[in-house]
Amino acid sequence: MEARDFELLIGQNIIDRYRSDENRATVFELLGKEWDLLDDVWPPSYSPGGELFADHIPFDTMGSFLEMGCGTGIMCVLAALAGTERVLGLDLNPAAVRNTELNAARHGVADRVSARHSDLYSAVRPGERFDGIYWNPPFLDAPEDKVDSSIWHETMFDPAYAKLRRFVREGRELLNPGGAIYLWFGEAFGNPTLIHDLAEENDCTLHVLKKIQMSEIPDALADAFPGELIAGDEGPASWHLHLLELRPR
Repeated sequence: MEARDFELLIGQNIIDRYRSDENRATVFELLGKEWDLLDDVWPPSYSPGGELFADHIPFDTMGSFLEMGCGTGIMCVLAALAGTERVLGLDLNPAAVRNTELNAARHGVADRVSARHSDLYSAVRPGERFDGIYWNPPFLDAPEDKVDSSIWHETMFDPAYAKLRRFVREGRELLNPGGAIYLWFGEAFGNPTLIHDLAEENDCTLHVLKKIQMSEIPDALADAFPGELIAGDEGPASWHLHLLELRPR
């Protein structure tokens, strides 16, 4: 199976597993806190990501922070709770914008957190700059002709990593001096040097702040991989997830 077809299979398995779950809660617990969850917003409780390691991001040194693909708004709220004065969440999904606002209100930081409906950086206003920009992007490079415009495919797939390339390239120009881009990203099956290449192309220094093994990935994600591949030497058993920092030189 071609790598991109394999990634399509994995992503669709994850989507189908979530959409068939009849026990999805409207409030969930993560990091010792409760969070609102609206329908049609991807739940971090289902497959937690970079928010589990948010303490590696120096929010207390930031005056401004942008979360791309804010979803339920957890990273936005954590940044505000850590002391960041101005936090902006952006998401292509209008339900995620509302969800971020709900969780900012729930945790008493609505005065610091705002959210906007946005296609990547389209809703960033002229002159806005940030000390940190974060994204938990779509990991999977599926064939473009097999991907639709549904919010689930937008969440899971990034053909040829076109959105990720734009995120880094355009985000670099929105950083304040001394600022950095943060990514929660899986080592790509078909392109394992992708992030290193993007760092070089955009003249950034790359730091790995956290790395976890396949065995540490939540069941909801790990179960999407065919069993024989998880056990195989060349399959997802060797796949890693990383919290990464890209800092302009």
